[in-house]
Amino acid sequence: MTRVPYDSELQPTAEQFMATYGPTMPAHVVPFARSLFEQQVPGLDELVAGRQVSARTIEVPGDETGPASAMTIFSPESTAAGCGVFYIHGGGMVMGHRLGGADDLVTLAEQLQVPVFTIDYRLAPEDPYPAAANDVRRTWLWVVEHAAELGVDPSSLILMGGSAGGGLAAGLALRLRDEKLQTPLAVCLLSPMLDDRNDSVSSHDYDGTSLWDRGSNLMAWEALLGAERSTVSAYAAPARATDLSGLPSTYLEVGSSEVFRDEVTEFASRLWAAGNLAELHVWAGGFHGFATFAPQARVSVASLTTRNDWLRRTLLSR
Repeated sequence: MTRVPYDSELQPTAEQFMATYGPTMPAHVVPFARSLFEQQVPGLDELVAGRQVSARTIEVPGDETGPASAMTIFSPESTAAGCGVFYIHGGGMVMGHRLGGADDLVTLAEQLQVPVFTIDYRLAPEDPYPAAANDVRRTWLWVVEHAAELGVDPSSLILMGGSAGGGLAAGLALRLRDEKLQTPLAVCLLSPMLDDRNDSVSSHDYDGTSLWDRGSNLMAWEALLGAERSTVSAYAAPARATDLSGLPSTYLEVGSSEVFRDEVTEFASRLWAAGNLAELHVWAGGFHGFATFAPQARVSVASLTTRNDWLRRTLLSR
């Protein structure tokens, strides 16, 4: 086994993280990890203080597919007419919060001059599949239905997600296509969690090492889908989809030194093979979530600049 090394500026962060938390998250640690997430969630006033962005949280009503859920909207003082970003947070399907990493979402709203909608969804194992998938679908359709009062054009929304949120975004894009519902203008997948099978080279290479290793991923998929599963919906694990045709333009990014590398690059290749527009960036030496944990590293700055350039180009081309 020959692992791709970490970028030299990322190496200290990776070593510190693994020394503090270890590479693998067992199921019994999930409640503690959730509590850490909750402790780090900032208040809305704190998030937008001194920024040209306002914030409000609303409740999206529940229905037969699940209960009501919270959605926070970051709105810039001036907006690009009709555009918006619908964001789904990460956390391995077992943890996370709509305001996790929200400072980046405020910056996104400020720089792109578009409202950013960030949502909560139910977590496994308490609420296994299809709970989260139903939650993101219901919230997306609510935004589409109320687009006029929210100040957006539903055909000019970018669907964006990171890690588990990236997997949910890809699954939602497939489901909206299949159900012939309003699809997004484009999809932005940040190190998405796509494949429950965990049989790629990078999955095995990053077993017992890196931030979010193979063992953590196996735990998370088992929490979502159960230990024994003969069939898995592509809406849960989009890498299992047999037909990727007719999907929106898609941006994918991943680190070269993380467990998701190969499933993301394969998914991009399959998008191209199905005739879709797709743009893929594999960042050399990047571990999972490198731009969040080491934002000052040059590779992190480059990844964010490249992503925002794609977002601007996509919004301008609508």
